[in-house]
Amino acid sequence: MTVEQIIEEAIKEYKLSESQQRRRHVRKLVDYYCGSSTSNYIEQYFDSDAFREVPCYEANFTKRFINKMSRIYTVGANRNVSDAYTSLTAMKDARMKHVERMTRLIGTVATQVVFIDGDMPHFDYRPVYYFDVHLGDNPFKPEAITYPVLMNSDDVSHAEKLKYAYWDKGMYALYDEDGNILEEYEHGYGVLPFVFTHRENQLDSFFVDGADDIVSCNEHVNITMTELQLGLRFQMFGQPYVTGLQADKRLERAGSDTILDLPEGSVFDIVAPEADLQSVIETVKFQVDLVAQNNHLYVQFAQDGGEVPSGIALKIKDLERFEDYQDDIELWKMYEHELYHVEKEIADYNGIRLPESLKLDFNEPEYPKTMQDQILWDTHRLQNNLITQAKLMVEYNDDLSLKEAEKQIADNKEVNQPEAKSQETEVEIVEE
Repeated sequence: MTVEQIIEEAIKEYKLSESQQRRRHVRKLVDYYCGSSTSNYIEQYFDSDAFREVPCYEANFTKRFINKMSRIYTVGANRNVSDAYTSLTAMKDARMKHVERMTRLIGTVATQVVFIDGDMPHFDYRPVYYFDVHLGDNPFKPEAITYPVLMNSDDVSHAEKLKYAYWDKGMYALYDEDGNILEEYEHGYGVLPFVFTHRENQLDSFFVDGADDIVSCNEHVNITMTELQLGLRFQMFGQPYVTGLQADKRLERAGSDTILDLPEGSVFDIVAPEADLQSVIETVKFQVDLVAQNNHLYVQFAQDGGEVPSGIALKIKDLERFEDYQDDIELWKMYEHELYHVEKEIADYNGIRLPESLKLDFNEPEYPKTMQDQILWDTHRLQNNLITQAKLMVEYNDDLSLKEAEKQIADNKEVNQPEAKSQETEVEIVEE
């Protein structure tokens, strides 16, 4: 084997090891988000006999933190393109809400744009959590993607070899774990039908780190709470001990309804544990609160109590998180335009013409207002022509289109105006 071959083989093994390690890490992040099988990650820190006494503690606050941090698609976005595009992207906000959450969790996600043909053609958006990229001259823009195809584990009728998919801007291929190509064809889109979203701007690598701090805290809390449960199981009522007992005499557990027969001079007693359970609970709360603050979140525990804060107080308290939201908007606007470029090419291949550019406006989440403040704000916008009555109605009922809202307002006026005229007539008669 030549020096070049040795170096090439070493690099290949290193890349394979890095890829496998990343895949295991992504699986761990997803498991903690779903709250499934998290006991597998902490069992190694305990003796196997311990779990005969108590089950492993499996708390899940990772999902709540990630969902709370993902605010871009909380109230959706307005995309002003065309009626055809609106019909094609009916499920886009719902899908993108999940994509944003997975991007927050994992760090980097690949989202495939899929065209679903039929009576009502539309786009679907399928996120891929674990994948490998093939980079060209630009280390931050992949030219191709490879990922394992999700196997249907619910189908017990047959077991197949693991399959992998390969996509580039012209070709699609499906091959098995032995490298045998099962399917291959030209898709004809002219673009790679994937958009890669990152939690934040890339630094020195294509992949961006995810919510490792939140998952690590969740893991530490599970370990601590499992220890606490074991302590309660064994030492809640103290640790019994006996002195002066013959070494060959059998020791057995005894309940309150059992009489112990001890030899003369023996002493049986119970020692109360010195551990302060409240301090353990406070430590857990401190860990959770610290990781929340580092992510510009705040937590309130049930026993804290307190008054419900006003909208202004919430906005002041949430200022740092709102600044993060403003920064993230620019990043996700860029991803939306990348998505539109892919959507436009795929739609064109399927005989649907879309405009050249996308007009986009993200709806900002609103802080709660009192009923009086809301009425004053709505009145101010109407009086200064900042909004129309129809658009205001759509805000309160987003199932309505603008045309439906305008018709409903006109119908309401026809019903209300005769009543108003009738009241005016009655007033005039009384004055006479």
